[in-house]
Amino acid sequence: MSQTDLQQLVRDNAHARLNLASVLERVSIEAPLAQGAPLDVIITPNEVNGRHGTGVLVKRLFGHCPDILAIRSRNIYGADQQFGKVAFCLPHPTASRQQSFFSVMRALDGLAPRRILCIPYYYDDVMTALAVKELFNVPLCTWIMDDQNISVQVISDELMGELLAKSSLRLAISPELQRAYQDKYDLPLHFLPPVVPDALLSTSAQVPPESTFTAPVGLIIGNIWSDRWLELLRRTVRGTSIQVCWYWTGGSWLDRRLTERAALEEDGILLRTPIETEEGLVADLRTRPFTVVPSGTLDAADDNPAISRLSLPSRIVFILATSNTPIIILGSEQTAAARFVRRYGVGTVSSYEPESFKQAVAFVCEPANRRTLRENAARLAASLAASGTAEWIWRSLAAGAPCDDRFNRFDRDG
Repeated sequence: MSQTDLQQLVRDNAHARLNLASVLERVSIEAPLAQGAPLDVIITPNEVNGRHGTGVLVKRLFGHCPDILAIRSRNIYGADQQFGKVAFCLPHPTASRQQSFFSVMRALDGLAPRRILCIPYYYDDVMTALAVKELFNVPLCTWIMDDQNISVQVISDELMGELLAKSSLRLAISPELQRAYQDKYDLPLHFLPPVVPDALLSTSAQVPPESTFTAPVGLIIGNIWSDRWLELLRRTVRGTSIQVCWYWTGGSWLDRRLTERAALEEDGILLRTPIETEEGLVADLRTRPFTVVPSGTLDAADDNPAISRLSLPSRIVFILATSNTPIIILGSEQTAAARFVRRYGVGTVSSYEPESFKQAVAFVCEPANRRTLRENAARLAASLAASGTAEWIWRSLAAGAPCDDRFNRFDRDG
């Protein structure tokens, strides 16, 4: 349906206009609408900021770009949006296709979209992307970072199939996501991992002093995505005499009873305020004997299988590329995170059992392994440089395929 046809339909149908009223009331414009200049549309599930991996990555790639229209479907960080020349929240979780298209048309009135990058997580994200694509006839790239269609059905098969079919370029953040969606929809997807600022890369392995390993204190950075993962982490670390610092950004989804500082410290988890700069965080990481990344168990009790099975946490790539510090994945050996660290030899995997965790810590702290694991990470670091990645995405979108084999080379290195 063309923009003209849709406008006519809405004008002619008074009943449809009434139904749209509640949707339009939820459209919150946060910046004056720019006129004239073409804008690159980037659609994300929630606010782009430094409090979660997707936000950090999007800012890293496109923060330097002057003409960004940032559209999100939810506010879960207090509307803390740190990205976009024009930015607004456009939710339509229960709206029909017609209502969603009208909302997008109304919100983008006077704007000139040039191309689209969609990171789909909610129904709303997909509908917004399809609406911009159809109404303005601009090329669409879809970058799948989280599975919301195979392990769970937050996005229906019909809608995901349409999004992928109408995308000129389809990307996936992990090899597991790439293969799963490629097999299901019989469309080519290409691997694009999280990338890291060039200035922070560590391409020469440096092992911390021997004193670091005498009473090793590990590090967790970023979010833990479920109460169960946090409960399992506490149970695992408790009583091992091993301590782990956690730079926690304060996720509102966690049960506050599980994040009480005193109780966590009794279990050996030292809650700390996140370091404000990436440079400061990297300096800390380079002094650590190991890092810990909680993941899923992929059993009947796993409350977040969509993240566990197929998603690659961006913090894993950040840790290995900037500090080369060994990574211990907690959870199933079949998670995407576990497969990644094993494949590239940059860490190991532990079950959520104290004895297994102690064995994993002993493994990464063993003198020969300290160096080998770091050297493996250092060899990968240069392949994960962020410079030029935004331009690589747009050139590849224009070509309808990767414009070079930069990230295929990385995938083959494993």
